[in-house]
Amino acid sequence: MDVTDTFVWRVHLDQPDGARWAPLLSGDERARAAALATPVERRRFTVAHAALRALLGGLTGLPPAELVFGAEDNGRPYLAGRPIDFNLSHSEEWALIGVAPPGLRVGVDVERVRDDLDHLAMARHLYRPAEVDHLTRAASPREEYFRLWCAKEAYIKATGAGLAGLRDALVTHEGNATVGSSRSLRWLDVAPGYAGAVVTTTVTTAVTTAVTTAGTPAPRTG
Repeated sequence: MDVTDTFVWRVHLDQPDGARWAPLLSGDERARAAALATPVERRRFTVAHAALRALLGGLTGLPPAELVFGAEDNGRPYLAGRPIDFNLSHSEEWALIGVAPPGLRVGVDVERVRDDLDHLAMARHLYRPAEVDHLTRAASPREEYFRLWCAKEAYIKATGAGLAGLRDALVTHEGNATVGSSRSLRWLDVAPGYAGAVVTTTVTTAVTTAVTTAGTPAPRTG
């Protein structure tokens, strides 16, 4: 299938039969899952990465278990031999998977809104003054902190800028929200208690949010 727009899928990771997805993973992915501390973390990792493979397999027509991933010098992953771009983010029970057509780069981020974080102190350390001012005037400063964080994370994941780009990426709110220079930004309604965002390297004609659950393989189109 030809990917012509940027799409984002939401995946629920807390599935009782998550282990059945393990055969889709590579040996390296299974080893990374096994190294995690708890059964819940291992299951969520397995479901997230298997869902990514199922989705990309459906879009490319290739067997999900046979997909080969590479990494750029900055560590950003890519699908070997295919021009489409993708990005994966997961936080506790939810994951986001973004896919973009050739010529575009996509970054996604999802975060649970945590109560055990001094969000104002963190914002003053990590955010630009204009962003801190916006945050303190928001109806829910804690939720807004995580919304801004997701926008910045999605930006550096799209661009490969690394953690140093977090402070450099200014999130604006006038008109169409943007982050950084000439980057389009959309905030996503993931689930109650979560924040999410998608960033692309250019303004796309369509950013579509679809929903799939881990109990159903990612959409196979074409």
